[in-house]
Amino acid sequence: MDYVRILKAAVVTAISTAAGHLTMSAGFAWARGQEPDHPDDWSGLPEFGATVLATWILMPLALWIGMRVLGERRTWLQILLGTPLWVGVSSVYIDDVDRPGGLMPIPVLVAFVLTGTLLGAYDLGSAHDDEAGTERA
Repeated sequence: MDYVRILKAAVVTAISTAAGHLTMSAGFAWARGQEPDHPDDWSGLPEFGATVLATWILMPLALWIGMRVLGERRTWLQILLGTPLWVGVSSVYIDDVDRPGGLMPIPVLVAFVLTGTLLGAYDLGSAHDDEAGTERA
């Protein structure tokens, strides 16, 4: 078991989660600050949509860049499964974040970080290397 890779995956996932959550908090505050021209106006809707899209794009980029900066390769499992998981989590708890001072529930954030850590800790190439009879460096 590669404990260094697990630690790297945990750090990258935690930082990516914090960045995604902060993006949502700041973006939703921006959307709430838009003054309606009419009482039935959908003011802030473009800002709200841009915020959701930004956090959904940020997560795979932050995971990939973070793992690459720390020298890890073959992190596709973390990116391909972590991103839709973030889309789901951020969609379910969007109302919790979309209020002044709002946060996603801490247990949900911890569960996401743990899941992302497990996904990032698994090295797809190590199974192929072991089958071919070569050792990892």
